[in-house]
Amino acid sequence: MSADPWQLLDDARTVLAVHAHPDDESLSTGALLASLVAAGTRVVLVTATRGEEGEVVAGAIAPEDTRPLEEIREAEIAAATAALGLAERHWLGTAPALAPGAAERRYRDSGMQWLRAGLAGPSPTSGPDSFSHRPLEEAVADLVALIDHVGPEAVIGYDDEGTYGHPDHVRAHQVTAAACARTGTPLVQIASEIEAAPASPAPGEGAAIARREHPGTAAAVRRAVDSYRTQLTVVGEVPGGLAIRHVGWQDDVVALATGLRVQP
Repeated sequence: MSADPWQLLDDARTVLAVHAHPDDESLSTGALLASLVAAGTRVVLVTATRGEEGEVVAGAIAPEDTRPLEEIREAEIAAATAALGLAERHWLGTAPALAPGAAERRYRDSGMQWLRAGLAGPSPTSGPDSFSHRPLEEAVADLVALIDHVGPEAVIGYDDEGTYGHPDHVRAHQVTAAACARTGTPLVQIASEIEAAPASPAPGEGAAIARREHPGTAAAVRRAVDSYRTQLTVVGEVPGGLAIRHVGWQDDVVALATGLRVQP
């Protein structure tokens, strides 16, 4: 297996991206997925939860709209993935992302709280049906079923820090790493920090991070990110990315570049 994550993706006919909530696919991999689609790669998305515990931007939902938040977020992810040009999207726990013979199951958003700037932790109110608390083997079996169904040459997932520590992201990494090991599918990890990669990692460190920019993806990424009106506000374009403000008033930049490493 190649140690170069970009070579793995460049050679892949089909890539499966695994994410925890609606909007994660656009915020952390929007430019990457759009660039893969533009290159002719079949990109399939699986999302673990429907983001039921997310806060909502004031005024984002009309007073007469009585749909539960998960239905609104389902509509948002449909618009976002269409903007990125993805071939398919699935919910973990719903066929074909469901273990053979299992009854359909829904993994609920675990919620989160900020432990410090840039680092999230579990919500004290997350229940036993939340993604981070459900049995790990259930989710692994569901993802294995989807990998067998889709047949990707590579899977894109989080690193072991879950990009910023959200418990659902950490669990998504655990599930994806286990499913890829079980199926023999290469796992390409989204690095927690985008940085230029050294020729080789320093002794004791993990695999080196390889960074690539994605020119020509800004318009698609902006349409995708702007689909999530309940979760964020697009502020404008900045060099190398898109400035946004999260529902909790944290300012952030959606980068038009990605740092990747191969799961050791």
